[in-house]
Amino acid sequence: MPLAEVPVGWSAHNHPSAGLDLFYQFLLEGQAQAVHDELSLRALQSLNGEEAYLLGLSSHILGFHQQALDCFDLAEKQDFLSKFVIFNRANSLRAINSYDLALEAYQDALKIDPEFVECRHNYALALYEYEQYTQAEECMRKLLVDVPDYYKASFALGNLLRHFNRLPEACEAYRLCLQVQPAYPDALNNLGLCLAGLDQKEKAIATYRLGLTADASSDHCRQNLAQALVTVKKHDLAIEEFEKFLELPIDPMQRATGIQGLMSCYLELGLHQQAFAFAESLEDKRLQTMVSLYILPIVYESEHDVNQWRSRYNDALDLLLDQLDGFSQDDPVYEDIYSHCWGLTSFYLSYQMEDDLPLQIKLAEVFKRILKPRLAPYMHPLEPHQGDGSKPLRVGVLSPHLRNHNGTFWALGWLNPLRDNPAYDVYAYNLGDDEDEVSQRFAALGCYRKLSLTPETAEAVVQQIRADDLDFLLIPDVGMHPASRIAASVRLARYQAVGWGHPITTGSECIDYYLSGAGMESADAASHYSEKLVLLPRTGLNYPVPLSVHQGDDLRSRFELPADRPLLLSLQSTFKYHPRNDCTFVEICRRFPDALILFVAHMGHPSVSDRLYHRLKIRFADVGLDADQHLRFLHRLEYADYVAFFDIAHHSLDTIDWNGGNSSFQAFSRGCPVVSMPTAFMRGRHTLAMLEVLELPELIASSREEYVEISVRLLEDDDFANQMRSLINERSQRLFADQEVSDRFVEFLAALPQEQLVH
Repeated sequence: MPLAEVPVGWSAHNHPSAGLDLFYQFLLEGQAQAVHDELSLRALQSLNGEEAYLLGLSSHILGFHQQALDCFDLAEKQDFLSKFVIFNRANSLRAINSYDLALEAYQDALKIDPEFVECRHNYALALYEYEQYTQAEECMRKLLVDVPDYYKASFALGNLLRHFNRLPEACEAYRLCLQVQPAYPDALNNLGLCLAGLDQKEKAIATYRLGLTADASSDHCRQNLAQALVTVKKHDLAIEEFEKFLELPIDPMQRATGIQGLMSCYLELGLHQQAFAFAESLEDKRLQTMVSLYILPIVYESEHDVNQWRSRYNDALDLLLDQLDGFSQDDPVYEDIYSHCWGLTSFYLSYQMEDDLPLQIKLAEVFKRILKPRLAPYMHPLEPHQGDGSKPLRVGVLSPHLRNHNGTFWALGWLNPLRDNPAYDVYAYNLGDDEDEVSQRFAALGCYRKLSLTPETAEAVVQQIRADDLDFLLIPDVGMHPASRIAASVRLARYQAVGWGHPITTGSECIDYYLSGAGMESADAASHYSEKLVLLPRTGLNYPVPLSVHQGDDLRSRFELPADRPLLLSLQSTFKYHPRNDCTFVEICRRFPDALILFVAHMGHPSVSDRLYHRLKIRFADVGLDADQHLRFLHRLEYADYVAFFDIAHHSLDTIDWNGGNSSFQAFSRGCPVVSMPTAFMRGRHTLAMLEVLELPELIASSREEYVEISVRLLEDDDFANQMRSLINERSQRLFADQEVSDRFVEFLAALPQEQLVH
């Protein structure tokens, strides 16, 4: 949201010439076009100074800023010069990003009238936009000391403080604004955002509602209210708000974001038919198909259910590719389709646990056909690396999750050896809003840029990254966030790669390499990727030892768990549980009735976990067992408790087909055995690689039956279980700080200039 509307100053002009007051009245009434049309009929040089000034004002309001500057220059030449002429020249200069000249002009106006409030305000805004943040804040605060009821300044100060995540101070600034202008919806909206950022969710919701009371058509308040209701798991109410939001006169990107939010609510609640009904209600067939790609279950009912959904998704991709043949920006629905690209990830598709290469290639082609009309110049290969190798190799990492996030933090292990290495220049591009200590570690690698990759900024951001002339770019988490998917659809560096953050091929012609671990890949793994597969040693990761905060001594009492039953952990995301693997939980509990298996609840609406539990309950009932006696779903765990559970667990049950990744590292760091059954694709072989490093084939199953056998043996044979824990504790250091992986990564980079790739 802009800091404030740009005032033009004409309303405070004291002495309009005779016969011109009607033009001022038109401007007051928002009829700038009428003023512009009338005065433009005359030759510019025939206008007197004040007429030129009025034409300049109307031109500025209509966005014709260069014409406005010409008019203001003419007004000055004809001796019609006042603080307002200079002020509005500054506004037009600011509008075309000529900040040095704009700041100088504001200062000239303030020399005439140091108390010119609107000028002081816009001067502060220009400083903010010019990234002179300290001076901008100082000017805003001085203005508020002198004119406490100038609510636009307190609103702008709140925005500046919110930009730097100084949320308590920002709240106070917005409240100061609202004391003067209590029905200001933008201030209420931004106050709500700050309260949400301070985890005061109910207060944020109440504030958004106040904003809608002031202005029921406030799209920002309506959208943020809907999203806030999702965070407090009131998805049914959020659906109502998203529907109201979509009825407002909003732009294509807002409409796409609203539809995405609505679809997400439907999926969380399992209302798939309602989601399809909404998609089919859209007038354009291409939009119907595009929106249908959002619709994938989080929890499936059966293997047959998985197959039906997969077939439907494949058919939708084929249909959309046909529909997009010859698609161009001239198409009336282009902006809507383009905007939907920025909300689509296909994240849940990968949890069907099949070979996704054919579907990902089709999806990448869909993105290419939609993005190409706008971004075609950035889809071609860049010129090969030139020179004799004396210049540093430029290496980048880009993600919306460049922070303490499972999809990205591990990349530091690859990149850290490049820091302070004269052979490399490192660039880190944070596309997200959040920053933390891990963000600072990425920043310490070299040049750090915080960029906002949006439909509006796409070309500018791509050009900015390209200007850094990267030889290599790592996008660690394609498939987890729309911005990563967009970045993977264009050419930002000579060579581009993805990695372990989201262990699925991209299907994109613009991604050259998939960097993986030799221990995580099968013999035919290269056939699973559209990229060239590069195998780093063992797990492929230089992984840090997971932080342990406490040993879990009080977890049983805090979570009301029995003291005399062995706890088996399956603390994975709800969508990792494929129906074909339910039998393993049933059989373990049938053979060892004292076992209590712990799951963790879905991060979104509780009905998602309920659907998984209901499915398991039926499987247990099929063999005469009561699932309530054997399964427990815990609420979402803080990191410290999550890791500590491995201290008190008997052992961990690795999710088959999509293993624990970070969680397996955490388990082994705490000496906890993990039973695993490797499957065909890398996402089902994470823990295999770790167990091979630990030399513990005893915990590796070749079938679901053997998986059950190993778990039951651990439960029944104390000597075997103790031996496994002892060997894990003895050998676990092998898994962490694997410097050879980093060395091999650096060798891979050093060889890049000699690589010849053909796409």
